[in-house]
Amino acid sequence: MWKSIVKQMWNRRRSNAWIAIELLFVFCLTWYIVDYLFVYNYNLSIPTYRDVRNTLQVNISELPAEHPEYRAEESEGEALLQNYQRLIQVIKDYAGVEAVGISYGGASPGTGSYWGMGVFLPPDTTRIANGQRITVDPAYDFFRVFQYTADRGKRPVSTADFDWGIPNGVVTGKAIEDILAPQGSILGKEVEIWKWDDDRFVVTGVIDDIKRFDYDRPQGSFYVARTLAADNVRNAEISIRHHAGENTRAFRDRFKTELTGRLRVGNFYLLSVIPYTTIAENSKQGFGVANEIKLRMYMMIFFLLNILLCMMGTFWYRINQRPNEIGLRKAVGATGRSVHTLLVLEGIFLLLLITLPAMLIEYQFVHTDLIDTMGRRGEINTAYLPDRTAERFLLTNAITLIIMILTVTAAIWLPARRGASLAAADALRHE
Repeated sequence: MWKSIVKQMWNRRRSNAWIAIELLFVFCLTWYIVDYLFVYNYNLSIPTYRDVRNTLQVNISELPAEHPEYRAEESEGEALLQNYQRLIQVIKDYAGVEAVGISYGGASPGTGSYWGMGVFLPPDTTRIANGQRITVDPAYDFFRVFQYTADRGKRPVSTADFDWGIPNGVVTGKAIEDILAPQGSILGKEVEIWKWDDDRFVVTGVIDDIKRFDYDRPQGSFYVARTLAADNVRNAEISIRHHAGENTRAFRDRFKTELTGRLRVGNFYLLSVIPYTTIAENSKQGFGVANEIKLRMYMMIFFLLNILLCMMGTFWYRINQRPNEIGLRKAVGATGRSVHTLLVLEGIFLLLLITLPAMLIEYQFVHTDLIDTMGRRGEINTAYLPDRTAERFLLTNAITLIIMILTVTAAIWLPARRGASLAAADALRHE
C-alpha cells in the first residue's frame, strides 16, 4: 500500500507541491500557537498555594467635603482610625464571613499592582533573590482569607502563626530560601535589601510560593507588617472570605443589601464589593493575555479551516479524475474500506513529508529566542517543562502533528468516501 501511495504522490508531484507548501506554512503557524497555549496551560496546572474562590474585596470610600452629611472632624486623626476599625468590626461580625484581611498597596491576588525588591544574605552578594513585597496588617488574617499554605500545600497557615513583633521581621516564600540557602534554612537570619542602604529584615517564617496571576509561574514573595493607623487607612484594602456553602454572587448581594447602611460610619460608606475572581479576570483582560489567547485561537482555526477546505477541494477533484483507478482496484478485489483508507493515507503521507522541514524551520525560531516562555522570571529553570527546550519542542510538535492529522483526515474523509462508494463496473466505464 505504501509503495502505491509513494507512486501516486510522485505522479502528481506538481499539484502536491502546492499543497505541501500550504501544509508547511500551516504546520509552522499551528506549532507556534500550540507552543504558546501549551506553556499557558502548563502554568495553569502549577499549584498556586492560595485560593481566591469565595473571596471578596470590600471597597470603602469617603464622602466628599461638599456632601451635606460630611463632617470634617471625622476625617482626621483618631476619629478617622476609630471609624475605620468600627466598620471592619461590623464586617468581621457579619454572618458568613470566615476571615478578614488587611493589606496595603493593592498587593492582593489578581490585582495589577506590583512592588518588587531583591535581598541577599550578607556578605554573599552573588545570590540575589527577587520577589513581590506584600504589606499586611498582622492584626487581621490575610493568610487565612486566601488560604496560604506551607510545606507544598500540606499545612495551612494563619497570620497568627508568625512573630510580627520582631523589628523588621519578614515572612518569605520558599523560592527566596531556595535561592539564598539551597541546602539550608534562612529562618532567623538577616537578609539585606539589595541597593537599599543596608536596610535589613529578619526572616521569621517561610511559606509556599504564590503566583501573581494564575497563568504565571510561582514567584518569590516577601510579607512585611504594617499596623492600621490614621495615616494609612486610606491605602488599606479589606479582603474577606465567606463560607464555601454559599454562592459568591448570592453572598455579595446579601452583604451589600444588609450592610450598606451599617457601614455608613463617620464619613465612610460602602462603595463596592468585588469577587477576587472577577478582579483576576479583569487584570487578565487589562494585560492583554485574554485577547492574545483569543487572537491565536482564531488564527489557528482560520488557517486549519483553510487547509481543510483546500485539501477537500483538491482530493474531490482528484477522485473525480481517478474513477478508472478506483474501478480497477475494486475489480481485483479491493473493498470500499481499503480504497477509502488508501485515499486518506495519501493525504497523511503528504503531511508526514513536510513535518521534518517544518520542524527545521521552527527550530530557527527556538534557536534565535523568538519563542516566548510565559511566566518565566530570570534564569532558565529546568524544573519546569517549558524550560527543557528539547522536550518542549518535541512535545509541542507531536501535538501539532496530531491536530494536523485530524484536520487532513477530516478534509479527505468525504471525498474519499464518495470515491470508495463507486461500483467497480461504473468506475471502469471511464476506462
